[in-house]
Amino acid sequence: MTEDAPEIINEPKLPAKAFVVGALTQFALGLHAPFLQTYLVDMQNYLYGVKNFAELGAFRSVGNVAPTVLQPIWGGASDKVGHAKAFVAFGTMMGLVLVYLFLWAATPIDMIALYAIQSILFSIQIPTWLSLVGGLMGEKNRGNELGKLGILTNIASFLATLASGFLAGMPGILPWLRTAFGSLGPVLFPTVEVWREAFYLPFFLTAIFGISASLLSLGIKEKSRTDEKPRKFPPMHRLLSQPSDFRKFSFVSVFFSFAMSMAWPFFIVVQRDWLSSSILEIAVASAVMTASIIIFTVPFGRLSDRVGRKPLILMGRMSLFVVPIMYAFAWTIWIVYIANFIAGFTVAASMNAITAYIYDVAPEDERGAHIAVFNTFTGIVYLSGSFIAGLFGQAILIAFGSEYLSVFIMLIASGVLRFIASFFYLLIDEPKEYSSTLKLEFRSIIHRRRHDADLV
Repeated sequence: MTEDAPEIINEPKLPAKAFVVGALTQFALGLHAPFLQTYLVDMQNYLYGVKNFAELGAFRSVGNVAPTVLQPIWGGASDKVGHAKAFVAFGTMMGLVLVYLFLWAATPIDMIALYAIQSILFSIQIPTWLSLVGGLMGEKNRGNELGKLGILTNIASFLATLASGFLAGMPGILPWLRTAFGSLGPVLFPTVEVWREAFYLPFFLTAIFGISASLLSLGIKEKSRTDEKPRKFPPMHRLLSQPSDFRKFSFVSVFFSFAMSMAWPFFIVVQRDWLSSSILEIAVASAVMTASIIIFTVPFGRLSDRVGRKPLILMGRMSLFVVPIMYAFAWTIWIVYIANFIAGFTVAASMNAITAYIYDVAPEDERGAHIAVFNTFTGIVYLSGSFIAGLFGQAILIAFGSEYLSVFIMLIASGVLRFIASFFYLLIDEPKEYSSTLKLEFRSIIHRRRHDADLV
């Protein structure tokens, strides 16, 4: 045991209710989120018989920016009012219940509009939830606690996605439910077009679990304030205009975020059109990525507490270029599974480290605002990347008449730009020193001995 171990042991830990609420919320997301683009692609195939990459790009762009555009307001409001769980409960309920209405979107444009509204409502939950849990855990064990929360919520997402895939492969279950509930059946489960029925129960159950998570979140005991001074909204312009570690990190993230989002509208085309994947196979592909996140999240969370956030961010970002390249050359669903496993590794390495890094550089009473501003800033970049990529993809399709060539070019371009952009993260600075390095940690694994054993 090291000298600082007792301090870490005595650090505040997340309460059980936070884990339950996080798991239920992520279960609800896992039920529907992996299939939204599939739903839109199937709608296009049903209505048009051909692909429209501009609509796919616009849909993904809405999904990127709508959840983030108002996050500074929600994050600032929760920091000012001090009742983050009320924001969490409202955003969770409204954002997840609205998913059920997707079943009645008549056209892709309707779906895009509904998705924008749903995403804006759910955006209330995102920064306020992170602000809530950020105040419930200690500084020295932040990476470890986020890792434990991450593994539980990702297990929930993993199970939900597989459940949705199996439900989609059981076309008789919805008519059975309508019959089983008698006269209430048609009321609880209204009739929709046949092609939508595979998505019916996942969207319906999303609303049910969303309501449950919302109600339970009200039972979380928030950390009490240390003072009674009225809190003002932090100046959002200051966070990105004045020199700081936070501003540098936000600007460094611009190029990579753009490159990363370029590939997003095209992944589903590879799975649904190129490989003719079933919804169950799409669910398995998503579950493989989630399983990879589960495997690596806790080890990487603990590692970031010892070696710092920057090495983990670099590890994740510098590996992510492989994913769109593998999709571009995928000839079987197994290539997609392998690519998604690698994607899960990169997410586990970088995403919690990014959140912990922002916590590290933000004042305690402005964490919600910092998270919100960063999400909004990168969300706008994501919008640009997906939307522009969709327009370019559609232009290539019109010019050459080849869906395959359009998707292939955009995936390769995303991979190349991701690789180049990942080196920008070398520019960020750690706000504090850490007790170890990646080199020492790898050496301790090889020699099967902790490098700090002599400190005992």
